Amino acid sequence: MGRQSMGLPSKGPQRTSMAMGSSRQSMSARNQSLGRKSTGISRETMARGGSRQDPRPLSDKGFMNASIRSLLNFLMENGYDSAISPKILARPSSKDFNNIVTFLFRKIDPNFNDGTHKFEDEVASAFKALGYPFNISKTSLYAVGSPHTWPGLLAAITWLIELLTYDQEVALAPNDEEEGFEDMDKLVAVSDKAFFGYLAEAYTSFLSGDDDRYAQLEEELIEKFEAKNEEVEQECERIAVENDDIVGNMENLSQTANALPELEKRQEDLSSDLEKFHQLIEQLNDHKAALEKKVESRSAELDRNQVDLSAINERVAELKNAVAGQDLSAEDVRRMQGERARVEEGLEKAIATKEQHSKDLWDAETELNKVCDELEAAASVFNSKATELQLIPETAKHSQGKKFKIVVNKELAEEADTNVMLGNVDIKNEVRPVIAQLKETMTGNMNVAKQELLNLLDQEEQAEEQLKEALSHATTLENRARRAEEQYNKEKLQLDATIAELVSETEEAETKTTQLRDPMALETAIARNTTRLNQLKALREEKLEAAAARKEAVHNEILKALNMCADHKDYIQMQLGDLKAYGEEKLQMLQGGKTEKKEEEVVEEETAEENFNAGADELPPPPTSA
Repeated sequence: MGRQSMGLPSKGPQRTSMAMGSSRQSMSARNQSLGRKSTGISRETMARGGSRQDPRPLSDKGFMNASIRSLLNFLMENGYDSAISPKILARPSSKDFNNIVTFLFRKIDPNFNDGTHKFEDEVASAFKALGYPFNISKTSLYAVGSPHTWPGLLAAITWLIELLTYDQEVALAPNDEEEGFEDMDKLVAVSDKAFFGYLAEAYTSFLSGDDDRYAQLEEELIEKFEAKNEEVEQECERIAVENDDIVGNMENLSQTANALPELEKRQEDLSSDLEKFHQLIEQLNDHKAALEKKVESRSAELDRNQVDLSAINERVAELKNAVAGQDLSAEDVRRMQGERARVEEGLEKAIATKEQHSKDLWDAETELNKVCDELEAAASVFNSKATELQLIPETAKHSQGKKFKIVVNKELAEEADTNVMLGNVDIKNEVRPVIAQLKETMTGNMNVAKQELLNLLDQEEQAEEQLKEALSHATTLENRARRAEEQYNKEKLQLDATIAELVSETEEAETKTTQLRDPMALETAIARNTTRLNQLKALREEKLEAAAARKEAVHNEILKALNMCADHKDYIQMQLGDLKAYGEEKLQMLQGGKTEKKEEEVVEEETAEENFNAGADELPPPPTSA
């Protein structure tokens, strides 16, 4: 493979390829030869390897599981042909270990473990030759599945897998010098790599004094850079052409954008035309289908006519043969001609009669349709009025469990019984008696209601008159009370004036008494004035008591009159409310739940009923067929 050993120093001898054919020496023999040539170096290396401690966590379960997964993936990816599983790799047998290690080392040396040496010796020598930095004892190779030896061997196999993976990646790695131009960073990296390669080789040639090699390396470097420059120029030209194409496309797109509204309008027109064409195609397809159906029907009719024509031709031929075979005389011929003339004349009369009958039938049918239309209109009016009178449906209040709804059926007009045409409703024997009875009942109830309404109106007038009388009496009492109060106020003013006059006289007398200073006269005057004052006070008290009693009597009488008026008014209003409620209840009972029923509507219903009955009586008889 041309790779130096990873475990030997650079001044030691380089190892040769392990894949050298069948004439190779074993790896242990080569190692012995190498050991004889450089005994000191090998011993020193072995001493360092034996005393060196592996820093990896060999006994850790996580590390072991990761190593097992890595080994399992590598074996499966590279075509390992023996049974393998994580359970086997957890504690492998000696045979499994032998197969796995042989498979891995034969990736490097196809002649590994060919039976010329012991397996344990060859494994230890191979790891040592590859430069594995830790010692692998032969004792551990005899018990590979034990818990003490397997972690170290698994770590060594993992190291070998990493080495093989590295060799595979190096073999598959592309040559940077052969790659084409990708981008500027890649170009700079390739140029730097080529320059550093040139620098290393040129510096080596410079130190060794090989000027020819140095000049050759410089020329090769110049050629490489010139070739790269040409590639860069070609790439620049290609990019410039692409830019020109892009600019042209952008200009074309800009011009197209200006014409975009017109193109969109044209697209809409074309879409509309396309939709119209689709509709036209559908219509034509429908028309085509209809024509095909018509052609089929006409073809079938033509076939039937041809069959009938064939039958008629055959019949004519038979009749001709029969006529040809008959023996007729001239008298028979004249007789047959006369009979034929009579038959033709009778046929013409029959045809004329038939046409007249057809015309009469048409006129009768026209008249029948007209009468049926009028009858349907009358039936509709009757059904509407009967519904208002609660005669329809059969469960209505006044229907008496009978069917009164009229349904005109023109198809049954030929029946002798008109009731069948009217939906089995007997107008004369069922409808008229019920309507007449309902009319009499309604008329009687209306008369009673009218009489009760008149009585209620009379009572209302009497109550209003009584209310007016009570209000007039209350007004009279109020006037009397007002006059009494005015008289009281007048007498009070007079009494107050008299008292004021007496007080003035008393003061004047006191003044005179003071002036006279006569004790006897003073006492006499005082006694006289006191007596007069007492009389006036008694008179005043008497007047006040009489006025208060009179005022209270008038006030009580007014209150009594007002209370009587209020009670009478409440009584009248209560009586009026009861009378109105009673009248409304009677009217609702008489009119079947309707609050207002005018006499004009009753007259209109009676007129419609009479018209309907007259139309039913005047129904024409069914026409007779010709």
